[in-house]
Amino acid sequence: MKIYIAILIILCSLSIGCHKHMEPQYIAGYVTAINDTQITLDVPDSTPSKRLFIIDNDTSYDEGTYYEGNIAEVLYMPAEKEGESPTAISITSDPTYPRILGHWRTDKDDKLRIDIILQPRGKVLQIAPTDILQFNYWQLTGVENEITLHGTLSLPPIKDSDKHHSKENEDASTLPTRRTMHFSSTARLTDDEEGNTEQHKVLIVTTDKGRKSKLYPAGQESY
Repeated sequence: MKIYIAILIILCSLSIGCHKHMEPQYIAGYVTAINDTQITLDVPDSTPSKRLFIIDNDTSYDEGTYYEGNIAEVLYMPAEKEGESPTAISITSDPTYPRILGHWRTDKDDKLRIDIILQPRGKVLQIAPTDILQFNYWQLTGVENEITLHGTLSLPPIKDSDKHHSKENEDASTLPTRRTMHFSSTARLTDDEEGNTEQHKVLIVTTDKGRKSKLYPAGQESY
């Protein structure tokens, strides 16, 4: 009889545990796919790293901001059964991402001509310059309308201080090579009203030395 009662107590405990109230949870990651019925996130340092969420008629989200590679945060209710995908209650994403994608370049009279295409997942397709400056990738900062651009600078070699150095005895192995330096610049998206009769979007790139370059959407700059 005692054994029977003990079994009943265990079963009741398990039943209560299985039906305990579940709380909504948050998770953030990079959008890898989205359609009208589901969204998939890549969540670094998570197991599994790919997380799929169902989108239904009650899910709150803005369709215009969900691009591949954007950061999104999902509020969801855990699935009731193992193997089922949870349903998203709401989805929010970084609004800067869709605004920043596209073709940007400086005016033709700018001392340093920059012509780049900012692509999904932080990729940069660079058209100009082709020598001293190379943009490698871009990142969101978490601040609205702001990103960082990362790249490398090709600098002249340090001059040899030896006055007795002669060009005649130089060979390919001893010729000085250009130096490479990594950089990170802040780029801020804003409205440019200077010299314009109407507002234009401009991406202002500021180096760590305070130098600024204005990049405009292709076709909007002065050429």
